[in-house]
Amino acid sequence: MTEDNITNSSESVISTFEIKNDLQKMIVDAFSLFTSADNINIIPITDLGKVIRHIGCVPTEEELIEFTSLVENQNEPNTININVFVPHMEKQIRVFRYKPGTADELLQAFHTLDTESKGSLSVDFMQQVLREGDSLDPDDITEAIKTAYDPDFQCIHYDIWIHKLMGKTKTDPYALVTKDLVSTNRARAAEDGELNRLLLSSENNDIDPAVQY
Repeated sequence: MTEDNITNSSESVISTFEIKNDLQKMIVDAFSLFTSADNINIIPITDLGKVIRHIGCVPTEEELIEFTSLVENQNEPNTININVFVPHMEKQIRVFRYKPGTADELLQAFHTLDTESKGSLSVDFMQQVLREGDSLDPDDITEAIKTAYDPDFQCIHYDIWIHKLMGKTKTDPYALVTKDLVSTNRARAAEDGELNRLLLSSENNDIDPAVQY
């Protein structure tokens, strides 16, 4: 599906999204967690960031605003339609946008914040960091702090938290894309090999038997 074929309108879309691959299924499953019984194809625009992060993507605040402008339902403002969202989301993942950092990259970032090299950060400081330059809303921040907080020491041991966060990811959407690319490359290599074999066979058959030794 090309970008030109992805429209920001729900006038002619079907009632449910037709899933064609594992990545689309992951996106649909995440989207469905935030729909209501009244309309399984629509979510409020305020839940868009939550859906994207549930998939395993981490857009910046600027990227989230840009993406919102692409997928907002023109017929029903402040809502997102599944038939518009899924192809746009799949397109972004397949070009590896919004990819989260690795555990090592996250740990290095926390080391930078931890100027005293204590291996932990206070809740107040973590809340301040999460409020700055990120697309998390207050509910996301509260949930993140709840996950990270160590009541015994009344702080956040960020190395333990990182491993918890990385372990919570059930399936990596970018791993699915990589798997698809590997399969595609193998198929192309096989086709190229078969084509080369046929060309070589054709060339050999074209040789005049009288000049063969």
